[in-house]
Amino acid sequence: MHSSILFWRCRGARKRRASLYLKEVVKKHRVFFIGLLETKISYFDRKDVDHLIGSEWDFVQVPSEGLSGGILVLWKSNITGFQLLKASSHLIIGDLEVQNKGKWRIATIYGNKNVYRRRSLWESLGNYSSKEFNMVIGGDFNYILSKEDKRGGKRFKFPLGPKEMKNFLSNYDFHEIGYVGQKFTWCNNQNGVDRILERLDRCLLNSVALNTPNQFVVRNLARVASDHCPILLNLMKHHASKKVLRFEDIWASNKASVAVVKGI
Repeated sequence: MHSSILFWRCRGARKRRASLYLKEVVKKHRVFFIGLLETKISYFDRKDVDHLIGSEWDFVQVPSEGLSGGILVLWKSNITGFQLLKASSHLIIGDLEVQNKGKWRIATIYGNKNVYRRRSLWESLGNYSSKEFNMVIGGDFNYILSKEDKRGGKRFKFPLGPKEMKNFLSNYDFHEIGYVGQKFTWCNNQNGVDRILERLDRCLLNSVALNTPNQFVVRNLARVASDHCPILLNLMKHHASKKVLRFEDIWASNKASVAVVKGI
């Protein structure tokens, strides 16, 4: 059963290495929705999608501006349907209907480093946030929120950008659920004292999603063909463990046992 959502700043979707790694991750983790960032593609058609991931995937694209930017979302059309709500240079958001998993509002985001331009991202996400739908936000936020999110480079300060991001998370009830895998999702690919690692890529869920009978696992996968890790959200049905009641005949002779059994 397909059970995973993937976000990845791939730094060029037409790269052979990126395509091979994407196919490997999709197959291994049974991915049904993909959000790709910085595709560096101004035009993408059906033939390109077939080559990238296969004919059973549908897509929506925001083209790159020259050789920078670009967002591409893909969904497995035989088990999902996607209704686009908004597309811009910093996000694609829409409603995904998934077999046996219901409706999920998914935002694939590509945060601008400029704090003033980024405000349109928070505004758009706020406008489409809902307390009725399961909602997931994933992608490259381009900000770190604490000194623990960074290794190397200049000392972390808490400027306006991270403060506004934290305000958004608090006001619209989005949460992280922890992760497994690499702590830092981006690397500048330098060595020694010049090496910088940061946690720029995240996956967030609202309380509605967290209250569903799913067991969520976020995985930061290996950096391959990009300086960013793919971020994988796995949605597994949570199966409550069955209680096992053991009984010995001698308990029947104790009148207090009746009250204990009734209380189980």
